[in-house]
Amino acid sequence: MSKTRAGWRAWSACLAIALAGCTCSKRPGAEQEGTGGSGGPAPLGQDSTRRGDEEISLEVLAVAVDGEGAETSGTSFVTGESITARGRVRNAEDLDARIHWSLQPVGPHTGPADPASKEGPEAVFRASSRVGTRGNREPNPPLEYELVASLPLEGGETLEVRLPPTTFLRQEEDDVLRQEYLDYGTRFQPGRALISIPGRPVFNTGNYSVIAETEAGGLSRLLAQMEERFQALLQNDVQEKPVGTRGLTPKTVVVSPGAPILTVGALGDTDPQGDDVCSGLHVGGRCTGSILAGPNGIADTRANNREPKVKLEDFVSSAFRNPQRNRAAGSATINSRHTAGSALDIDPRRMVIPGKTPQQLMCLVEAAGDAVVGERASFTERGATLFLACDSPAADHVHVQR
Repeated sequence: MSKTRAGWRAWSACLAIALAGCTCSKRPGAEQEGTGGSGGPAPLGQDSTRRGDEEISLEVLAVAVDGEGAETSGTSFVTGESITARGRVRNAEDLDARIHWSLQPVGPHTGPADPASKEGPEAVFRASSRVGTRGNREPNPPLEYELVASLPLEGGETLEVRLPPTTFLRQEEDDVLRQEYLDYGTRFQPGRALISIPGRPVFNTGNYSVIAETEAGGLSRLLAQMEERFQALLQNDVQEKPVGTRGLTPKTVVVSPGAPILTVGALGDTDPQGDDVCSGLHVGGRCTGSILAGPNGIADTRANNREPKVKLEDFVSSAFRNPQRNRAAGSATINSRHTAGSALDIDPRRMVIPGKTPQQLMCLVEAAGDAVVGERASFTERGATLFLACDSPAADHVHVQR
């Protein structure tokens, strides 16, 4: 959170407290301001005129958003949250009821406020959105409003306060993202506490610098579990005979492959050592079957001696996607787990693992997913809608979701 953003939020919250008789620190970026004549907080804006020996002043005292996390939201908002403005007429309190408020939308993407205008010392509004849901790969524009308070006086004069000279009620990035979920009507509606800067850049394949997760840190935990399980599958050959064992027949199995993987069967992860012999298929010149004792009858081979090191993070092709990005990517559902920050797409085709084809690696990733999240939540795809067998040459990623 920037200092400016934090400052405005703290100032707005302080102004609300000031209505109860407390004082506030100065507005960020401005010189220290005095308080009102009665010891109250300095107004956000004011307009005044003289009537005889007395000055009548229209003052806007505070603007606050009353929503989830409102104590830190300042003047950023989403539709459904109430926006409350409070004001007064100094030296003519009987005119408070005649204060006229209007919340004026800025830009075609911002809908009219509800209500559009209201009279009295306090006015409560709600925003509306005209942002479309056709999908895009760029951030949505923020909803924004200009607040206007006016007071008609006898003789045709009108006092008017516009807040501010530039936009005042404007969505910050967190709320622009939250607004997308409201516009789409998704089941997952993230609160401000579920919006965060991702721990790793690879987790963000959306349009913003922030992501939403149903569980904070969920993507990081899912990737860590997938990496652990995938690495285990690359080192699951079984040492059948301890290294150095003598008196074996030449066809005695010294090392056997681990459990079969989906449609591709058992995949060995060991190269023969000494005069031990590979029994089975070779892939890229590397043994994928059992290792036999060979002519000298000695177990020379240590299981899993290739010791591959893989960072699945380098092969994540998609993780969090905001609703607009998700639709632009071709997803057929607005409730994709990607929009909930609880899914990873992993494309292992660029991995270089001795003795493994790209199709075998795809099946290994799916098998790791099956172990971590279950078979129903781990599957191989091409694009966002085509489901395939893991060894299909057309497959381009494994989707794993919570």
